[in-house]
Amino acid sequence: SALRDFREESIVGGGGSHRAAPSFAMAKKGRVARILTTLHRVAGTPISEALKRRQRAAIQRGDAGTHGGEKSQWKKRKERKARREAFEGAATQTGLPHGYHSGQRVLLVGEGNLSFALALTTLFDGEGANVLATSLDRPGVARAAYPDLRDIEQSLEASGAAVRFGVDVEDGDALRKAAKAWWAAGNDPEARAANERGGGGAEPGAPSGAGPGGFFKGFDRVVWNFPDAGVGVVGRLAVQANQDLLDAFFRAAKPLLSKEGEVHVAMRACEHRARWNVAGVAARAGYVHRASLAFAPADFPGYEHFRTLGEAFALETDAFERGSNKGADNQKREEPADDDVAEGAQTLIFLARR
Repeated sequence: SALRDFREESIVGGGGSHRAAPSFAMAKKGRVARILTTLHRVAGTPISEALKRRQRAAIQRGDAGTHGGEKSQWKKRKERKARREAFEGAATQTGLPHGYHSGQRVLLVGEGNLSFALALTTLFDGEGANVLATSLDRPGVARAAYPDLRDIEQSLEASGAAVRFGVDVEDGDALRKAAKAWWAAGNDPEARAANERGGGGAEPGAPSGAGPGGFFKGFDRVVWNFPDAGVGVVGRLAVQANQDLLDAFFRAAKPLLSKEGEVHVAMRACEHRARWNVAGVAARAGYVHRASLAFAPADFPGYEHFRTLGEAFALETDAFERGSNKGADNQKREEPADDDVAEGAQTLIFLARR
């Protein structure tokens, strides 16, 4: 009798004769199918073919086991946690920090003395043909600021890695042009031969390194370590300037990513930098925050983080840091202690929403 009463109630909709909205009606059908199934099991009666069809339809719509067609917040949190844990576990499977391996095509932006690019090629056993490092500074400015830069350049060229100067991450067109030109250089037999020889055939001052050639398939990693707009970290205007810089970077990087490509942004632990809300900026640019991994300089052999002290600003504060090396040509690069960088630093990993 309970089964019959419930079936009659579900048909007339609680005594009313109005017709429910389509979305509500579909959700209601899913609930009715679940309740009828339970009543049949309790009563020990066979389930009709019509009810089985309703069950299958509910599963296909995705509202079986949900509330009104929506997963519960608890279930969503549990699934997000499982995906993040699986991702963090996969990031260590290569045996290299942050899941890097030599087969990945890596674009580095905002490089200073190119030591992170050199660290990657070291981790890759000298195989750097898939690495493209870009710097905002012009060649002469960079070499004057970093005395060991020329030696690092030569090591990168020997590994097959490429270096491009004068590339501003805020200029999306310039970044894309530099990246795609490097990729297309692989179509030139002479450039490919020079790259296989370790860049030894390039003319002095000519761009080194050639990409894979063929159709542009995107980078597996686009990396920016410790970005900074060069206006300090304190105050509303500084926060806005750094958010604008990050927004421009995320939007410029998106069309350069492969289907499963990731954007890595390393950030120091700092109360002021927390106000930048990097994850929020990325979300507005069309990304999903996938994971956060500890950034330890010791994991990247030879890596040196530099900060810039502008002459005028240095009179007021010694906390003016520059990961992007942007600003006046006469700014002085100073190398902080590794502990200063490593304390709580993290690499935030983002995936583009497709």
